[in-house]
Parts: sequence; C-alpha cells; structure tokens
Amino acid sequence: MRRLGLLVLVLLAGCTEPSAPPADPAQTKVRGGTLVLGSISDVDAWNEAVSAQSFAANLHRLLFLRLAREKDEAGVGPDDFTPELAESWSAGDGNSLTFHLRQASWSDGTPLTAEDVRFTWQAQTSPDVGWVGADSKSRVKDVTVDDPHTVTFHFDRKTPFQFANAVEGGILPKHAFGKVPFAQWRTHDWSKEPIASGPFLLQAHAPGQEIVLVRNPRAPEPAPLLDKVVIRVVPDVGNLLTQVLAGEIDYVEGIPPREAARVRSTPGLSLLAFPYPMVDYLGWNEAKPPLDDPEVRRALTLAVDRQALVDELLAGFGKVAAGPLPSFFPGADASLAPLPYDPAESKRLLAAKGYGEGKKPLALEAVTNLGNRVREEALVRIQAQLAKVGVQLTPRPLEMASLRTRVSAGDFDATLAGWRWAGTPDLAPLFASDARPPKGSNVVGYRSPEADAALAAAGAAADWDGVRTALARAQAILHRDQPCTFLWEAQRLAAAGGRVHGAAPTATDPLRWLATAWIAPR
Repeated sequence: MRRLGLLVLVLLAGCTEPSAPPADPAQTKVRGGTLVLGSISDVDAWNEAVSAQSFAANLHRLLFLRLAREKDEAGVGPDDFTPELAESWSAGDGNSLTFHLRQASWSDGTPLTAEDVRFTWQAQTSPDVGWVGADSKSRVKDVTVDDPHTVTFHFDRKTPFQFANAVEGGILPKHAFGKVPFAQWRTHDWSKEPIASGPFLLQAHAPGQEIVLVRNPRAPEPAPLLDKVVIRVVPDVGNLLTQVLAGEIDYVEGIPPREAARVRSTPGLSLLAFPYPMVDYLGWNEAKPPLDDPEVRRALTLAVDRQALVDELLAGFGKVAAGPLPSFFPGADASLAPLPYDPAESKRLLAAKGYGEGKKPLALEAVTNLGNRVREEALVRIQAQLAKVGVQLTPRPLEMASLRTRVSAGDFDATLAGWRWAGTPDLAPLFASDARPPKGSNVVGYRSPEADAALAAAGAAADWDGVRTALARAQAILHRDQPCTFLWEAQRLAAAGGRVHGAAPTATDPLRWLATAWIAPR
C-alpha cells in the first residue's frame, strides 16, 4: 500500500460549499498573455524525484506528465484516472499491468518512450535518489519495455492499489536526466537543463523571487492558451493578499479564512473554495503519562469546542474532523461522528483518574509552528477551554527546525500539526506501533495491538473491499482511543482576479487548470 505524503505545516483553509469559479464571458477565448500567480513557497528542485514540497509538486505536474492522472478526487482504481501519457492499459495475470503509450515527445523533440518509464521507476526506487514517494513502488518487482510504446509493471502480489501506485509520479527524460548519476541528483541544479513533456516549460527561476513558465512548443493537444505563467514568490501572505487586492497578482492560493469576506467584497475578485486533503490535529505524546491513558485523552478531546474553533477561526470555512482521513478521501469511515463538546463528561473522566479541582494538577505544553496564525490562535482558545476542566495548557510556538527536532525526538506533551494526504489511505505510518520516527510518522507514540492488527489487515488485503473493512476497524479503534484530538478538515481558499477565466482548482491537482485557462487583455 502506498505511504501517504505528510506535510506538517501548510496554510490552513476551511470547509464549506465551494464558490463558483469566474464564469467565462461569451466572447471568444483569448490566446496569449501572461498570468501572474503568487506563492509564499519557492520550488526546491526542478526534478520531482528529489523534491519534497507540495507546491513544487503542483508545478512539476505541469512540466512532467504521468501515465494517467487522477480525476477531481483521489481514487484507487483505473476508473478513477484519466489517460495522460498512456492512451490505454490492460491487466495481466493479476500481478502485472501493461500501459500503451501515445505518440509524444519531449520539449527538445526527443520521442518519449517506454525506456523513459523504466528509467523513471529506476530513479524513483534508487536509495541514492531518495524519492519521498518511493513506498508507492515498493511492490513493483520490475518494469519491462515490451516495445517503444508498451511498458509492463510487474508486482510481487495482487493489491487494490496496483494502478494508483504504477502511475504515481511524473515520467522523467532518460536522455537528459540519465546523464547525471543518481548519486548526484540531490546536488544537481536541474533548472539549468529545462525540459518538459507537459503543457509548460521552465524558462527562468530566480530563487526566492520569481519563476517563469512558458508554453511548451511541443505541448500535447490541446495546447495551453496562455503564453506564460509568472510565479511571484512572496513569503508573507499578507503582502501577497495586498498585491492581489491591488490587481498586481492574478491568482493566489492559501487565502487566510479571516480574509475571505475582504476578498469577496473587492470588485473584480472571486473567492474560490475547493476540497483540500488536509486534517489538523492535536497529538498527545503517549510517552508522557497520563497521556498514555485513552480515557484521559478522551477527556481532553471532550473539553475542546472544535465547532467553535471552526466557526471563529476559520470563518465557517471548516468542518470538525472525525478521524485522520478527510471525509471525501477513499477509505474514510462515514459512519464515525466527531466526539461532542462535553466539558461535564470531561471533568468526570478526569476526576476518575485523579485530576481536576481539588485533585492532582494536569499541566501540559503544546507546540506548533510559529507564524501560522490560525494554529497559534487555536492553541490560545484551546488553552482557555481546557482551563474550564482544570487542565493547564501552555502554548509554545516554535520555528520550523526546532519544532521538527522536538517532535521527532518525542520532546513534547502535545503538538498541533496537520496531515496532508496524497495517494492511497495508509494509516500505518501514522499509528502502527513500529512506526515511530525515523521509521515512520507515529510521532505521538501510539501503541495498540488491536490497531496494529487492523492496519496489517488493510495492508495485506487483495481487494478494495478488504482494505475498506480493515480501515473502518482501524478508524473505530482510533476514535475510541483518541491518540489525537482530530480538530478540523480543510478546504483551500484562493482568490482569482477578473481577468482570469477557467480557474478551477481541484483537490488532486490544484494548478492543472492553468493548462486550459485564458486571461483577458488589460
């Protein structure tokens, strides 16, 4: 089963009915022009195999096509994908998948062939490269070239995620990237050798300042209408918003929920809200008694008014989470309801454990990432809510490096962070007993033989029904044990200027719309 991609720190958005994207006017679409996009993030590498950023991954998808891409929401089987480099595919004996490539070429005119697909798999699974998505290929025994336009993936056993795992990751150019030994990939400057198979091509990158993408001269049909996309890197979201409001930037994601009304009231701007595979949580470190007691953790969750956090901090753009998976994600158990806000029951449970008024004090410190205003404000409000049941919580915002060091080392009582989901719903890296860092991402140190058995069953299942049943069992156990207080799910908010037509971000590929959008002349 493919491991999830986890981003501890992301800009927060909320959950509500999505706003409609700007409607195309009746006039003919305009070819040409430059769209200016704002981002707080830069790109760490122009080679997906050595990149670890979600924003970079979204841009890579515009440069390097996949065999097939997800539809609007994440999926697990062939019906959940649409062809991209592969025009068709077929299953073999249950342990193989064959892809038939369409006629395609790289931006330098070199034909794109099955050799590129095999080379990409070799890079993705090389320890020297260290691709963050390498687990998605863990069950691929080999990739064989049948002819220049036919390639077969061979698996060690049948799983329901064979297709999703086979098509994960953009296909890389063997004739260009193969000149650099895998051991040098992490230090090589890939921006010096721009090449692409997708709708756009990197033209220039001034780190920390600006990225320029231009239409790939050999872009697959239909070719983009835009001549150029300029990404302006502005680390401060407030500054970004100011430029959007002034019309200097045409599109930006990560609008803080508190600014949603301001965007909506600005003439010429549209607010877009779209699903985002993100769950924020307050994790309790089980190495620190009494946080190793599920009844104490349950009491802490009951004392947190999560709906108030959603209403007040996310401006209603939010949804209380019932578990670690977003409600729209494959495998999420729709039958689970979030625990209620019940301070009276919280007091009762804590008193039974010897904590509360007239009993032992319970003092905790909660760490989160410095600069994330929503999380910082959430901890202040949670501090006040827990005080009502006799628990003293001290918020401790930390710089990213310090936060990661402390959390990975288990040097914390509680941590407010988030999971960003990609690929298939694998809960084992988060909650399996043997998944403590650095082996996995079980930073809270959760241990449960019951949960381990359910997670192992999900990993061993040969079909999706088996995975779903095992995942439902695992989620029910997590709901009971509350290793984390699951806070909220999020959508992502974006602002689009009036010149932008066709902005339609999705959960799986938020910038794909750039390949078909157009921009009106000034």
